[in-house]
Amino acid sequence: MSEPEVKKATYSDDKIRIKDIAVLADVSPGTVDRVIHNRGGVAPEIKKRIEDILNKLNFKPNKMARVLAIKKEYRLVALLPEAVQGDYWWDIIKGIKRAEEEISDYRVKTELLQFNQYNMDSFVLQAQRLLESNPDGVLMAPFFRREALKLIKELEERSIPFVFVDSNVESVSCLAYYGQQSHQSGYVAAKIMLSNLSSSSAILLVHMRRNGGETTGSNQTSKREEGFLAYLDKYSLESSFRLIRVNLHAEDESGNEATLEEVFRKNQDIRGIVMFNSQIHSIADFLERRKIRNLRIVGYDLLDRNVQYLKSGLVECLIAQRPQLQGYYGLTALARYLAFHQPSKPVCYMPIDILFKENINDYKVYPFDAD
Repeated sequence: MSEPEVKKATYSDDKIRIKDIAVLADVSPGTVDRVIHNRGGVAPEIKKRIEDILNKLNFKPNKMARVLAIKKEYRLVALLPEAVQGDYWWDIIKGIKRAEEEISDYRVKTELLQFNQYNMDSFVLQAQRLLESNPDGVLMAPFFRREALKLIKELEERSIPFVFVDSNVESVSCLAYYGQQSHQSGYVAAKIMLSNLSSSSAILLVHMRRNGGETTGSNQTSKREEGFLAYLDKYSLESSFRLIRVNLHAEDESGNEATLEEVFRKNQDIRGIVMFNSQIHSIADFLERRKIRNLRIVGYDLLDRNVQYLKSGLVECLIAQRPQLQGYYGLTALARYLAFHQPSKPVCYMPIDILFKENINDYKVYPFDAD
């Protein structure tokens, strides 16, 4: 890598920001932050590259000095679904914890409140706990739209800044949204699914519902389906493929098994399956037990079980959305807004990463795997 050309001068972060230095050094902002505050965990050659740039710029982090002088501590709350190791929400929490380590000098403390994503009452209870704690900022997944809007209204009335991850609520003004452009990702899923798929085939479109038939809390899945259908409409493919919509129910494995049995018994022409949330492994489990192969299957998110089926070839493609970065950037945006009054870009889309068995082993989630 060629050495960046910079002029010797004195700069504070009023003029040049940590992320500007990160661009020059080709590393993450968090890595620059670790070097500036001597927290370790950076490879020697990368540390030297960053220090050379800092020295040439004569960079002085004046804002940080002011924050340390004020000695104010900021309390943040992350309101997220319950998670187990290896799932999508676990990765968002992993990103939050990474951010906590890197911004510890900002005097930020974060509390995690978790709810059952299939239980509205669980969300309401944790939202009430959040309000009772009266935090300085909130990072949240806005599940259960009506109940989320009630919480958001209260946060706005109290002038508490909030950041969305995973899904957005377009009707309100959050500090920032970090997540995928859901409509576009559904469009991409259709493009992958229908490539070289013979016309007249049946395609299974699968949603996960709460028991009782209501949709799950996040609006991601419905927007993904809208994008999938938009692709068919754009290329006038509605009459070329037969779409079969199937609703599975959260926490009802036996019922889901019976539903899938009936669907495949009645539809021998199914050639493709797309599931609009992260549970494509549940479909793959069924297909493997029934020894059903040679289907084009597209799913979302790099859960361990999803990746296993991708590597085996049963699932053809997974669309990933970098949950670690959603948590990482979401918490960092809140901290910098509170500590430095630094605004964020309101909508920050994650890349639509398309993973096949041929490239999954080399997939890295920057900055967590890059340094």
